[in-house]
Amino acid sequence: MYDFDLTEENEIQSNVDYMTKSHLRNVMQLAVFTTSSDRLYAINISKIQSFLIKEEVELLQPPSGNEYIIGLINIRGEIISIVNFDKWIGDPTSEEDQRIIIVCNYNQKKIGIMVKDIIRIEEKLSDELSVPASRDPKISYVTHVRVRDDSNEQKMCIVFDAEKLLYDANISDETSKTTIYDIDSFDVTPPETLEVQSDKLVLVAEDSQIVIEKLNEFFTKMGLNFEIYENGEDLINRVMTLDPQEIGLIITDIEMPVKNGYQVIKYVKKESIYGNVPVLSLTSMTNQGVKDKVMELGALDLVNKSDLKLLHSYIKEILEGELR
Repeated sequence: MYDFDLTEENEIQSNVDYMTKSHLRNVMQLAVFTTSSDRLYAINISKIQSFLIKEEVELLQPPSGNEYIIGLINIRGEIISIVNFDKWIGDPTSEEDQRIIIVCNYNQKKIGIMVKDIIRIEEKLSDELSVPASRDPKISYVTHVRVRDDSNEQKMCIVFDAEKLLYDANISDETSKTTIYDIDSFDVTPPETLEVQSDKLVLVAEDSQIVIEKLNEFFTKMGLNFEIYENGEDLINRVMTLDPQEIGLIITDIEMPVKNGYQVIKYVKKESIYGNVPVLSLTSMTNQGVKDKVMELGALDLVNKSDLKLLHSYIKEILEGELR
């Protein structure tokens, strides 16, 4: 049973806009959905633009070349690729069962995810999310959710790694900025300005395995002295072992298990001796409320993972002493 009405587009959007205020309460709101095989998965509400009923939109034939893209839809003149979520996770798929399209905005790129049903909205604190031992790159973390309001029964739910889905689906736009997935095509002029002249330590909190891989590659090319931690608590613990003068920059994702990016920024800027250390938020969430929150907490800026040029510019300016 739905916790919100999917019948009118205006009602859908107003519900999404309301739910994205969760950042003000430091919780993650998850839209829990089912696959054709009735497995439970979830997505952060802050990344959702709208929910659509499949029968009410025209699904256009997609270009060949990607096994996960099953069609295209036109929303107010914007063409959006639709991913068969069942196929991406390797489950048996039934197009007859799939009736909901979740339209998401990641890294300033829109994508639709075809699923069976949306069953509820669930609020979770960061410490209620755990990382599975298997470290499947398609899984960010797991949690437990109630299936029905009238029951306390809980079932395991997987929060999938949206970054990995984007990478596998190869959603691209020739006019867009270079994304975190396009490290090989990123260049600067003159080429020698790619490297950063600083020995200061850059500390990063990021839980997506595909993003960690790409950041490792990018920062190595830049010649950075860097360390990456998979949650905010591990990063904070590392910060506490260092003199503030040793740290050149902290970069943090927002949604992470154990401690999230808001908690990282709050600790560094308001609750410690590290208040003068610059902090950047690096995220795929483009919600204005998220940016307002990180700036309010004291972050220098929110940098979208679609904008490697801005990320490089900030790192170079901060570490080479032009911006502190």
